[in-house]
Amino acid sequence: MKQITAILCLALSGYGVGFGQPLFAAEQPPARVVVEAVSEKVIATRSNLTGVVDFDRISAVSGETSGRVIEQHAVEGALIKSGQTLLVLNSDLILKDMDIKQKQRAQVSADIEKLNRTLKRLESLLATNSASRQAYDDARFDHRSLQKKREVLDEEMARLQLQLNMSTVTAPFDGVVLEKLKERGEWIDPGSAICKLASTNDLVIRVSISENLARYQTVDLAVPVTIPALDLKLTGKILGLMPVANLRSKSLTLKISIPYQTGMAQNMSATVEIPTSTPTTLRMLPRDALVNFKGKDFVYTVKDGKAKMLPISIVVRRGDMLGVQDPSIAAGMRVVTDGNDRLRPDQAVQIIEK
Repeated sequence: MKQITAILCLALSGYGVGFGQPLFAAEQPPARVVVEAVSEKVIATRSNLTGVVDFDRISAVSGETSGRVIEQHAVEGALIKSGQTLLVLNSDLILKDMDIKQKQRAQVSADIEKLNRTLKRLESLLATNSASRQAYDDARFDHRSLQKKREVLDEEMARLQLQLNMSTVTAPFDGVVLEKLKERGEWIDPGSAICKLASTNDLVIRVSISENLARYQTVDLAVPVTIPALDLKLTGKILGLMPVANLRSKSLTLKISIPYQTGMAQNMSATVEIPTSTPTTLRMLPRDALVNFKGKDFVYTVKDGKAKMLPISIVVRRGDMLGVQDPSIAAGMRVVTDGNDRLRPDQAVQIIEK
C-alpha cells in the first residue's frame, strides 16, 4: 500500500490539479541556423532618383532627290537595321534617261570604231604620200572629240545611276522609327524628311540632379537602373553631365547610357541609383540576413549560443549585399542568414554548415 501511495504521489507531483497539464514544460531545443561573416568594402552611398528614357541621337531622315513615293517601309515602332530600305521613289524617268544615254554611247562607240579604221588607212596612205596631212589630222581630231564625248556620256550615266540609287532611302544607323512623315503617293523634294529615326545604340536616361552631387558622378561608372513600366532591371553607365545648369533649381542633367530593350519608349520613367558621397568604408552583410520587424530593419547575430537582435540602418544596397555603418556591426561578425525568420531574441541557437 505504501508503494502504491508513493508512486501515486510522484505521478501527481508533475501535473496540475484537475487539468492533467505538466507543471514544468520541457525546454525548447536550440534553433538550427546558418551564419555568414560580415565583410568590409570601400563604397559610396547612393540614392534613387527618377529620370526619363530618351534617345541621344534622333535623325530626321531625308531624301536626296525628288520623286513620288511608291514604297514606304518606315512604320512607327518598327526596328530598323542600318542600310535597310525606308522608302522608295518612282524611278521611271531616270531609267528612261539611262536607256537614252546608253544608246547615245553605243552610237558614239560605233563612230569611234569607224574612225579608228579610217585613221589606220590614212596612216598607210600618208606613208606613201597618197593622202594629205590635213585629212589625217582632221580624222585624228574627230576621233579625239568622239572619245571625249563618250567620256561625258559615261559621267552622265554615272550621275543617273547615282540618282537611281538615291531614289531608295535607307537607314543611316540601327534604330526605331519614332514618326512617319511621308505616305505612299506623296511627292518629296530633296531634303524633305521622310521619318524620325532614333538610334537604339544611343539610348540614355536623363536625370535631374542637384549641382551639389555633380562632383560624385564619374564617367563610365556602372549604376543600377530600373524601368518600372517594363519591370526591368539593368545596368547603366554614366556618360556625363550636360554643360548647362537650371538657373532656378540649380540642377544639372546627368546622362546614363543603357542597352535598348524591346518595349522601351521615349520619355518612359526610369529609376537610377547614383552616388551621393565620396567612397567610405562600409560593413557589408548578406541581404538574407535582413529581418524587418514593425517597419524597422534588424539582423540576428549569435553570442554565447543565443540569438541577439541588432538594429541596422541600410546605407547602400549592392545586389545581394547590404552596406551599413552601424557601430554595433563589425567586420568578421557572424550574422544569421537562414533560420532568422523564426528566431526570437535570446533564443538558443545551433549553428550548422551550409
